[in-house]
Amino acid sequence: MKLVVAAALFNLAAGNIAPCPGYTQSSDYKCDHDSTHRVCAQLVKSSHDDTPLKWGSKSFWEITDQKSFEWNDDIIGQPNPGDSWCICMWATAELIEKVGCHNVHLRCESTDIEYVLSQYNDQGQKLDAAHSCLREKCGHAAKASAQATLTEA
Repeated sequence: MKLVVAAALFNLAAGNIAPCPGYTQSSDYKCDHDSTHRVCAQLVKSSHDDTPLKWGSKSFWEITDQKSFEWNDDIIGQPNPGDSWCICMWATAELIEKVGCHNVHLRCESTDIEYVLSQYNDQGQKLDAAHSCLREKCGHAAKASAQATLTEA
């Protein structure tokens, strides 16, 4: 277990993030290909159960008013079956503001933490809540990312 955590921190510090399990919008399934979809979030219960996961009392799609676009069947499908998706930084911050950090389901190893922490806003949404929550939930990864940035400078 310690070896897996150490490897994940090394990858984050080196700028390498793990694939987001369920994401299919890039060939390597990573959340680092555009300027906004940088957070990997668990949206369904498991890679075998496409029931929307609750973020507090509602699902991601209900909270973000995207219920009509609910793509949970795509998440558990091929070619990268999983339970998560790369979501916008602005949506992440908005979700955290609405439901609190303790109710969000982030995959730290698959989130481009260094990039998110370097941004101040996304689509006009301030990212302070996202920064704070990433530091809280992904503390070791965020510290490794920050240390790598300081070392490179």
